[in-house]
Amino acid sequence: KQLDLIAVSHPHMDHLSFSSLDKLSKKFLGTPFIFPEGAEQFLPNFDLDMIRADLTDIYKGKYIATSFYVNGLKITPVYALHNGGRYGLDTYLWLVQGYCGYIVEYKDVCIYFAGDTGYDEKAFKEIGKKFKITLAFIPIGPCRNCEKKGFWFHTTSLEAVELFKDLNAKYMIPIHYGSLQYMSDSRGPMQTLKEIINNPGKYFPEEDSTGLKDDFIDRIKILKEGEQIIFDELL
Repeated sequence: KQLDLIAVSHPHMDHLSFSSLDKLSKKFLGTPFIFPEGAEQFLPNFDLDMIRADLTDIYKGKYIATSFYVNGLKITPVYALHNGGRYGLDTYLWLVQGYCGYIVEYKDVCIYFAGDTGYDEKAFKEIGKKFKITLAFIPIGPCRNCEKKGFWFHTTSLEAVELFKDLNAKYMIPIHYGSLQYMSDSRGPMQTLKEIINNPGKYFPEEDSTGLKDDFIDRIKILKEGEQIIFDELL
């Protein structure tokens, strides 16, 4: 099999792995590799088709950047509430840019990949209005209080569900959990997400909790490690 593209959302070490890219470049020589503007300073050369995503509009305060095409796929960089850099000082002191999410469109299918992001209601509702999203890959955590809002730069489990609702996406697959113990048990974000799905009335008292529970169970797909899922409407 051949990859259509490889996309990296930002250069933090848990998202931009040189060893993984080296393996991919050897196995899938010349594959298009998309990275956000500002991340190039951290990238060595790989045997990949290096494509820098133009984030000018996002840096100017907009939520949606200029689209471009790769192998018949329409790629649109979109806003993320996060930070760039790689080694600490460049992230928190020098405030290096280079981070985004992506919308990937092919015919009637629209995929949203959030990368790492905090929660911004205005931004995600705007993205949801612009695109008819079929499937959203949304991070849950790391988070200290995963059942609450207001955790900067990463969505808590509750904020991830709010983001999903703001996007009005058809399906959500949660990502970015279970590997690292960061501020809480690595299992915490997923445990909290399952609690929200099974007891939505506690977190969304203004809505019909019975209907919302059925809706979440049907639309939020939690995968086991290595598990595959087929969406008939994506074929």
